[in-house]
Amino acid sequence: MQGCVCPHPPLLVPEVGRGHLDQAQATVDGMRRLADALGERETIVIMSPHTPVHRAIFTVKAAAELHGDLGRFGAGSVRQVHATDKELIEALVETAALEGLEVLPVDDPLLDHGILIPLHFLRARKIVALSIVADYAPHRALGVAVRTACQALGRADVAFVASGDLSHRLLPGAPAGYDERGSVFDRRIVELLSEGDFEALQELDADLVERAGECGLRSLMALGGFLGEDASRNPQIFSYEGPFGVGYLVAGFNLEAVS
Repeated sequence: MQGCVCPHPPLLVPEVGRGHLDQAQATVDGMRRLADALGERETIVIMSPHTPVHRAIFTVKAAAELHGDLGRFGAGSVRQVHATDKELIEALVETAALEGLEVLPVDDPLLDHGILIPLHFLRARKIVALSIVADYAPHRALGVAVRTACQALGRADVAFVASGDLSHRLLPGAPAGYDERGSVFDRRIVELLSEGDFEALQELDADLVERAGECGLRSLMALGGFLGEDASRNPQIFSYEGPFGVGYLVAGFNLEAVS
């Protein structure tokens, strides 16, 4: 199984970033290298922390066609339309139920920027769009359920995308305020993922996580469940930076090496 970590700042899109794009050039370059390594997939399963949340129930967007634009960021002309993978969604709902997890199909066709920004770079014929839940613990189990559903269908050409930024508190003036522990959190995440050690994410100090003001940890945990033993196969950190006080990490797992 293969997967990746993608940040989702809208400024990565030129129509939004305009004069600030060069300040996140390492991330843009990292996303391009990741896209080359990933190639075009039959299906991308993507988890976004900005998809509307049911506090204790995962949701999956089940409309036949999903769409969204960056109008709220001043770029309404930047629009995407994606077909959903109905077969995989049905298998996931059934598989998750057997594991005691509820995945609720919803008809909402709108895609948030946590999905739109990674898919501005990545290519897939179909997608499966998942929400997070409030508690961290169930996310790894959901990732395992996605993997099991793919295996049951004999679907090898599926990649899991963990959409999320790291600490939002890296610098004075950062969106969530400054906390010196933000950079500690980010360094630890990069260290663990450079080794493919997703299991250790479950053991992070709760105070460190809280003070970091992150939005991507749940998605990372789900990715770890999906990857399983494949997590340690060729982990690649394509880029990391935090130019605006928010940590942007681009990473891939079990992908072809890209120079």
